[in-house]
Amino acid sequence: MNKMNTKGRNLLPWVVVFVIAAAVFSGHFGVGDVIFPAILGRNSGATWFIAALGYGVINSLGVFVAYLVVATHNKSLLGLTSMVLGKNYGRVYTTIAMLIMGPVFILPRVSSATHEMAVAPFFPAIPLWITLLIYFALNFYFAYNRSKVIDRLGKFLAPTLIIFMLILIVKGIISPLAAPVSPGSSTAFTDGILNGYNTMNALGASIFGIWLINELSRRGLKDAETQRINLITIGSIAALGLLLTSIGLTYLGASSGALFPKAQIGELSVDISNGLLGYFGKVVFGIIIAFACITTSVGLTSAAGDTFEQITNGKLKYKLTVGLSSLVGFLLGLVGLSRIVGYTVPWLMLIYPALIVLLIMGLFSRFEKVKLAAQAGTIVAIIFSIGDFLGGLGIGNNPFTKMNSVLPLGKQGMAWLLPVVIAVIIFQIISAFIKTKTLTKA
Repeated sequence: MNKMNTKGRNLLPWVVVFVIAAAVFSGHFGVGDVIFPAILGRNSGATWFIAALGYGVINSLGVFVAYLVVATHNKSLLGLTSMVLGKNYGRVYTTIAMLIMGPVFILPRVSSATHEMAVAPFFPAIPLWITLLIYFALNFYFAYNRSKVIDRLGKFLAPTLIIFMLILIVKGIISPLAAPVSPGSSTAFTDGILNGYNTMNALGASIFGIWLINELSRRGLKDAETQRINLITIGSIAALGLLLTSIGLTYLGASSGALFPKAQIGELSVDISNGLLGYFGKVVFGIIIAFACITTSVGLTSAAGDTFEQITNGKLKYKLTVGLSSLVGFLLGLVGLSRIVGYTVPWLMLIYPALIVLLIMGLFSRFEKVKLAAQAGTIVAIIFSIGDFLGGLGIGNNPFTKMNSVLPLGKQGMAWLLPVVIAVIIFQIISAFIKTKTLTKA
């Protein structure tokens, strides 16, 4: 009983917990989380709920696992990756991950999406550069002051996003435009998993780890156990929010989306919103997109400030990184989204499998017992990701890509999975054998 009371006192006040959790949720909930579930639901029809569970297993559960691993070891992405293959690997991996998830890819992507889906439909005369200039001025304003960024997100921006999301989902549940099409999809669960995998929210959660650790320290929670309790609580609430919204949006796609069988991704969500709420629905959807994008970019910009300050041991200051991230995001947004996607998505395909291995093996609190297997799994994941990386760059005629194409799940970009499982099992057996032999000699 005393232990429970101690834990209760160590937890931040619930109002503060929900503010931070709302900020984290909004940091994860980007444009992909708005449009992917709808298309998944329409394609799944009557089996939409099974598809939503598959999506949630990877997307929401992946986010929860990432925060659980961060909490278990009280380490940021830099600390976790260094724990596996050393500090140099940790610095390189974390730098690539943060650049892609921040100023080089995600920031220009969400800012361009804001223009295309939330500004241009209502104000077609406004050029892209005007939207980007205003967008990144706001991004800089909200992220610049580290002590206020979580409160600005959790108290103001995130509630607005959640309210308008609820308006759309509740309307779609109460009076759907149509019923889900039977018999549904025989691959609904697998389709959900693959769609959830493509969101890469688990990578975002591992990046937000340092953001949350620093935020808890700023609020006076410095010891590892107290931070662990709060990290798990906040991560659980954020993951649950992602699960509930994805289920709701998947249902909207399965029911109301059935009226728009030929609508492309993105267009489908607009058509559903318009069908449910008329012109007001288009306004609601535009607000959802705008707030989903700005909250994601603010969260990632702030996390980039914390991350690069940690990597450089304080040489690259938080505010300078926030300013540079906003500037780079603006300039790359002008270059064009299609080019950015072409250059950066292959890098995500290269680093994401290694992260999944890290998160699964990181669930073991006594990491030293599985370290050899984790190292082997990480190396194998990177090797088999090279084929997807080169294929994404348009260099498909190479041994790695050809090898991946004949492996299970190769066409889905997951050829690495079976080799990694085999490698982890083999090297864990070897590790156990070495330990037993060492103890016998002793």
